[in-house]
Amino acid sequence: MTSADMVGYAATVVGTSMMLPQLARSWRTQHMRDVAFGTVLLFLFNCALWLAYGLMIAATPMVVANAIGFVIGLALLGLKIRFRGN
Repeated sequence: MTSADMVGYAATVVGTSMMLPQLARSWRTQHMRDVAFGTVLLFLFNCALWLAYGLMIAATPMVVANAIGFVIGLALLGLKIRFRGN
C-alpha cells in the first residue's frame, strides 16, 4: 500500500463519517426540519459523481468512500421523507 493509498483511506474514514452524526441525530430525534432537502440531494449527487469518477479511474479509496457516503445519503433522504411532517 502506497502513502497515497493510506491518505486516501484516511480521507475515506473522515469523509464517510462526516454525515453519521446527522444520521444518528435525525434517527434519535425523529425530525429533520433543520436539514434542507436540497442539502441531502446535493450530498447524494456529489457522492454519485465522485463514485462514478472513482470507478472510471479505478481509485479504490474514492469508490469505497463514495459508495458508503451514497448509502448514508440515501438513509438521510429516507429519513427526510419519513419525518417530513415532524
